[in-house]
Amino acid sequence: MLQPVTLAMPILSRLQASAASSQDPSSDPLDQVLRSNTDRPMCRLDPERAAEEQCKLAGRVACAGLPPLFASAGLLFPDSHGKIKHMAFQFGNVEFDRPLPEETRKAVLGMYGQLMRNMAPDSRFTIVCADQRGVDSIHQLVQETGTDPARVTVVAAEAVQGFSIWIRDSMLPVRMPDGRTLLMIQDRTYWPGPEDARVPALIDQAHGSLESSPHPALRIDGGNVVSNRHQVIVGSDSVEHTRARLQELAQDPDRLEDIRHFYEAWTGQEVNTADESSLARMWQDVPVLVFEKAFQKDVLIVGGDDPGTPIREQPAFHIDMCVTPIGENKMLVGSPALAITELLKLSPEERASANQAMAHQAGLDPRSDLIGELISTNSGAHCQANYDRVARQLEAEGYEVERIPSMVGLRTTWSLPYLTYNNCMMEAYPGQDGEMVRKVYLPTYGCEPLDCIAIKAYQRNGFEVVPLEMAAISKLEGAIRCSTYAVERDLGNPNAVVSVLGSAP
Repeated sequence: MLQPVTLAMPILSRLQASAASSQDPSSDPLDQVLRSNTDRPMCRLDPERAAEEQCKLAGRVACAGLPPLFASAGLLFPDSHGKIKHMAFQFGNVEFDRPLPEETRKAVLGMYGQLMRNMAPDSRFTIVCADQRGVDSIHQLVQETGTDPARVTVVAAEAVQGFSIWIRDSMLPVRMPDGRTLLMIQDRTYWPGPEDARVPALIDQAHGSLESSPHPALRIDGGNVVSNRHQVIVGSDSVEHTRARLQELAQDPDRLEDIRHFYEAWTGQEVNTADESSLARMWQDVPVLVFEKAFQKDVLIVGGDDPGTPIREQPAFHIDMCVTPIGENKMLVGSPALAITELLKLSPEERASANQAMAHQAGLDPRSDLIGELISTNSGAHCQANYDRVARQLEAEGYEVERIPSMVGLRTTWSLPYLTYNNCMMEAYPGQDGEMVRKVYLPTYGCEPLDCIAIKAYQRNGFEVVPLEMAAISKLEGAIRCSTYAVERDLGNPNAVVSVLGSAP
């Protein structure tokens, strides 16, 4: 991970001395501030690495006043902490240039209904509907579920070309210093719906507590970002995409100067724009610095190239299909090998039953051997190796890693569901009785052997599981996290890193 700043020598010396010393770290006031409530899994890092992490943290403190590049910024909401106060959906009607399948539409409404029934009674929902049919369906759903209509804001988009159901990739919600939510509208390599880019502004117009604004320096899908309170995990594809975006912006000499000044302020390293090697170093490092300033947290990049595998790629096109932070110290990481091992144990009768249940839920031919297709699609050695590499990266960062089943489907075919138990939504907050509420809204697929393993894994980690039938959705390459967004969370008292960066009161 990159050093975000060259520290002033007194701060650096004090931190190194504190890390090397056996004395109580709380004896140094600066060190006490940097350590308090960060919940970093430092205890699992070797002393040299722990000292490096403390120095990086001090660097972010030192650069707290540095403005973000080209746009506003804020605290990226964690996936694993806080009560969801406000959930947003886009009830689309197309997938690229094709109508949304009816079985998928029905499954999306079923998911919305489950969330309305199972989330706290003071949680709110905003649903942007592509067409009048969607508006009518949501009003009917509110009535059928007995949901208080005051909790639900329905936005009629009257889309001409339509939009998709994938709200996750349309924006990046962050918490501003005044506590309101900013919907950062990033640049995209593609849009799965022709009018998806309209959605953040439509949500903004419907709520005074939210605002939206473009962030031209970011080219990153919301699905390629996951977060706990102290750290953001980003898939390596987004580094390449954001680097390309910044280089496009740098065709304007004034923008190039802005990028150079931003990089120099963060790193203390002078850039000579006439020197190719100097520029190459800046382009190599600057995307991660842009992420750190935009999201107001430490950033870890995972899924980069492993020379030991024949292809260069992330385990899945979005990192939230295979990585889930379930707290500050632990990650769940997908494993195709685990899934395949369990499926190969099935008797012919059990396999036939699971195939039929999956096919029924997904709206596919009940005679299909979906299990056979899933095993074939996920059996390549490079497939497991890419998941394992991410697991090792997270372990090296100090996290405890637990593996859960995961299987990719076939892209753009709508013929094979993705079986991802990482693509979930979580809440963790103190209940009215003082006990912690930990809920996970977990996708299931009618594949009982794997569904059960995933449910038990989350229960073992202290979560109440709310299962959601997602096979008809995941055959379009996403699940609940892809199709929902927590645009407001009650975070309680954010950690010290958040406070010193100025992103929360």
